[in-house]
Amino acid sequence: MADFTVPEFIRPENKLVDEYSAQRLAARAKAGNLYRVRRGLYLPFELWQALTPWEKYRVQIQAVHETAMRPPLFARQSAAAVLGLPYFGFRNPVETVVSGDKSGGQSSSGVHRVKAIPGDPPPWEMFGLQVTPPPQTARDLAVRLSFVDALPTMDKALQARTPQSWPWDRKRIFSPQDVLASAELLPNKTQRTRVARVVGYANGLSQSAGESKSRAVMILNGFPPPQLQVRFSDSNGLIGYPDFDWEEYQTLGEFDGYEKYSAQKYLKGRTPSKVVVEEKKREDRLRAKGYKVVRWLWEDLTDPRRLVRLLQGAGLPTK
Repeated sequence: MADFTVPEFIRPENKLVDEYSAQRLAARAKAGNLYRVRRGLYLPFELWQALTPWEKYRVQIQAVHETAMRPPLFARQSAAAVLGLPYFGFRNPVETVVSGDKSGGQSSSGVHRVKAIPGDPPPWEMFGLQVTPPPQTARDLAVRLSFVDALPTMDKALQARTPQSWPWDRKRIFSPQDVLASAELLPNKTQRTRVARVVGYANGLSQSAGESKSRAVMILNGFPPPQLQVRFSDSNGLIGYPDFDWEEYQTLGEFDGYEKYSAQKYLKGRTPSKVVVEEKKREDRLRAKGYKVVRWLWEDLTDPRRLVRLLQGAGLPTK
């Protein structure tokens, strides 16, 4: 997600150069040619419409930064968006931190201000923006989101490799202890317990938000815990690394996200149809080794009962 580049805003000219520039931009926005992101910041309407919901939210974060008198410190869902941590749920408003001597919980002009937590480390700077570091961001979302929505953020924060978008001087791997230590700064036991639960199930081997969300559904429904990204080979060499492996039941699970068949970083120059054929051959080789393979899509996570039925149909028990 952090690979997205915020488009350059259209701004009014300095009043000394053109005192009517702001009025003309406002008129163009009223006519539907421009979209007003924030006061004095516009984008072409067609460009705005073409953005995904997440990209629109990221643009709004940038607009808050560029119109603030002092650089804001972005937190929670806003920090996750900048850091490239997956986030599910409500994306508005933009969230920022206020210092400890000010009251949090205030909202105005599309910005929700939350109170700083004493003892938190200094912020990170990414793309010129100040954000809460990954352990604190994952902690804060674990407090406020459901388990199914919080686990993808935590998995990514604890990944065994650092995202390329993170600053060169921040290339480090975070441990569960890093998040639990930050949770000790929270004001009450209920919040600390919520964080500890998510950390207890987090796994940095998860390769995508869809895989993490799938695993959360499995956990809540009592399925046996799978191994993640296990290497499989046959006489012809490497077959691949299935997302989920229930070795005791000779069953493998694969989450098929849309990006696998559309994003160039996954296609690697291949056509979507070629990827489908290669996936079929890979699955045939796994079945030849005696494994059942069950696959599911985002739609099956939108209604988790569908994933539950698929896994039960594959012979996996629940507690």
